[in-house]
Amino acid sequence: MINRKTIPKIYIRRTIPQKYLDKIKSSGAEYIVDPWQFGEPEPPIKQDISDCNIVLTLGLTDSLAITEQAPYIKWVQSLSVGLDALLTEKMKKNDIIITNTKGCTSVPIAEHTIAMMTGLARGISYMIRNQLNRSWTSTPITDLSGATVAIIGYGEIGKQIAKRAKALDMFVIGCKKRPSIRATDDPADKIVGLEQLESVMAETDFLILALPSTPETYHLINKEKLESMKKTSFLINIGRGNTIVEEELINHLKEKKIAGAALDVFETEPLPPQHPIWQVENLIISPHNAYFSPNTLERYMDVFLENIERFKEGKELLNVVDKQLGY
Repeated sequence: MINRKTIPKIYIRRTIPQKYLDKIKSSGAEYIVDPWQFGEPEPPIKQDISDCNIVLTLGLTDSLAITEQAPYIKWVQSLSVGLDALLTEKMKKNDIIITNTKGCTSVPIAEHTIAMMTGLARGISYMIRNQLNRSWTSTPITDLSGATVAIIGYGEIGKQIAKRAKALDMFVIGCKKRPSIRATDDPADKIVGLEQLESVMAETDFLILALPSTPETYHLINKEKLESMKKTSFLINIGRGNTIVEEELINHLKEKKIAGAALDVFETEPLPPQHPIWQVENLIISPHNAYFSPNTLERYMDVFLENIERFKEGKELLNVVDKQLGY
């Protein structure tokens, strides 16, 4: 007879379409749902979750302070790669396994990044502003072909960006914490360690930040490092907002110390209407949606459903997070 605690019973702390709930049920798992849309206040626990052993949530915003009410939790599946809220000191010290959606959003994020590079290079934001003002005015334009792009945080997302950048005849530098010998099929032209960050920033035309939120990456891009960039270079952040000192970036953009930027992530989200960054003209802002495509949730749920089967069979789960590293 199967021990009660090994039967998947899932506490879902997100708003999930019914078709996925039906698939979860078909897998043999039981579930309890407290709907929670991104940006809404955390919902109260309305049901008995004391015998739940799995949680499906968004690690980006959920600190999972409900574990005392669910002592049998073995595994938490985050519907995001980032785990900014979830990785508390308490969570790091316990035995709960955390998995994320690594790889599920690499392609849409890479496509978004290429769109931002193209938009910055061709001065698209200026063109839109001129169009709204009915102003027939030329805009600053530069080439992608022949330019150098440096991808800081060269993981799966970085490789997808590099693959597309090479198709545009760009020179690609991958920069990562633990650089390895470049594989012959790697799209990057060279791979270096983070200790070379400032020299990389000094030579690049497009700086792509694809970093996780960790103590080591917090405010990594500060005034000193921004000063190393060329006046003609651009910065794009599709990683985490707290890797940049926003005030310093705003100053560099306003003073034209760098040519422009595109930001999908910010220290405070949603970005407050009164935030000074809205007034920066050589900046493209997107509302943390680089990851999104019509197929994003489908990819997330495919990983989760596969992991349910692995959980039932006692196999290693997909996308297990190193809680000490944060990714």
